Amino acid sequence: MSKEKVPEEDLNLPYFHGALMIQDADQLLVNDGDFMVTMKLQIDINKLQFYLAVRLKKGIRRYEIKRLPGSAKLGSRSKETIDKLINSLKTDVLEIKGEKIVLKRAIAKGKFQLMHKDVIFKKKIGAGAYGTVYRGRLVKTNEVIAVKKLDPESADEDGLAEMMKEARVMQLYDHPNIVKFHGFILDDLPYLLVLEFCNGGSVEDRLRDKGSRLTVPTRVHYTYMAACGMDYLHKKGCIHRDIASRNCLIHRGIVKMADFGMCRATTVYKMDMSKPCNVRWLAPEVWDNGETRFNTDVYAFGIMMWEFFEIPYATPYAEMKAGQVKRKTRTGYRLPPPAAMPKEVGDIMKECCQPAADKRPNAEKLKEMLEEVDKKQNTTETTHSSSLAAPVSTEPTAKSNIASKIDNGALKKKAEKEKKKSRDSKG
Repeated sequence: MSKEKVPEEDLNLPYFHGALMIQDADQLLVNDGDFMVTMKLQIDINKLQFYLAVRLKKGIRRYEIKRLPGSAKLGSRSKETIDKLINSLKTDVLEIKGEKIVLKRAIAKGKFQLMHKDVIFKKKIGAGAYGTVYRGRLVKTNEVIAVKKLDPESADEDGLAEMMKEARVMQLYDHPNIVKFHGFILDDLPYLLVLEFCNGGSVEDRLRDKGSRLTVPTRVHYTYMAACGMDYLHKKGCIHRDIASRNCLIHRGIVKMADFGMCRATTVYKMDMSKPCNVRWLAPEVWDNGETRFNTDVYAFGIMMWEFFEIPYATPYAEMKAGQVKRKTRTGYRLPPPAAMPKEVGDIMKECCQPAADKRPNAEKLKEMLEEVDKKQNTTETTHSSSLAAPVSTEPTAKSNIASKIDNGALKKKAEKEKKKSRDSKG
């Protein structure tokens, strides 16, 4: 991987957008004369290349800027810096391949385009599909954040494309039960996503660690908060496609849906069934046509409900291999509601996992049903209308702790065994 760095003078140009991808840049270049400077990492020679992107009368054009120490050259014109080169083009038109380059409006970075100098890395806290996750801070506000770093081996065009898919989706949403998106950083390597830091970790980890000490009312409230997040996404026209307890995070008692790498802003998305997928959460009809919809999210939510109430925590269908899960669910088998799950919640779970996809409740109906159960289970909490995500006590109570008789030693032993099976692929 190249250790070449973007010169400081270029980093600070308001119209320098770093490795912003073509489809994102083109949406910003609206009018004739709109322009920006971008860069691209050429993997085979480990070198950064710079481009002037400008909308001309015949469309958007990209011209390579030859960047050498002490010079920036475009076509036949050379100046000491990119900024001086750009300024010269504003007043002295340059013609390349029969087209006159006319620069009128510099496109500045948007509110989600941060810079490396805006964040401070702290401790490594995990790893994702395409990179490493760190705890850090925003320099201006001192706010604690989570930073997803695109690993060097993934920093090619495909890796950046995967990262930006997540960024494009996340910047559309703002909801208390969705992890907040602060922005992306493309001004230099490494490429980063900047997200809200959730101090409670994942719901899956909480279920494993707390076991029978996590009360049933708390589990109900977690389920309700997750439903609020899914309802919001679906109303925004987004299929999450990876709903599971591992992808729900907790911050100050509030459950937030996270991990939008597979999320798609569409009502139907066709999967490539030859690639690995999360078999244990996958609606059986997807095997027939590869299509994921809102109701396949609802099915996955039903499996996640099972996760929320199984004590001690276990991976869904833990006793089966992935191929067995596929065969059994396609022939009608469903997970029975866990012993700790209230009957009302169990009935809702069964509705979510119905074989007929069109019979499953939509996310709004699911949220409403769970809200009613949540109100009954958590009668001492503040009204739900004023607090979608009010945290409830996690201490055991005589009323709610159905699983208090489970031996904690056995719980820990089983949890350790199941930890290894939290995510599998189709094979």
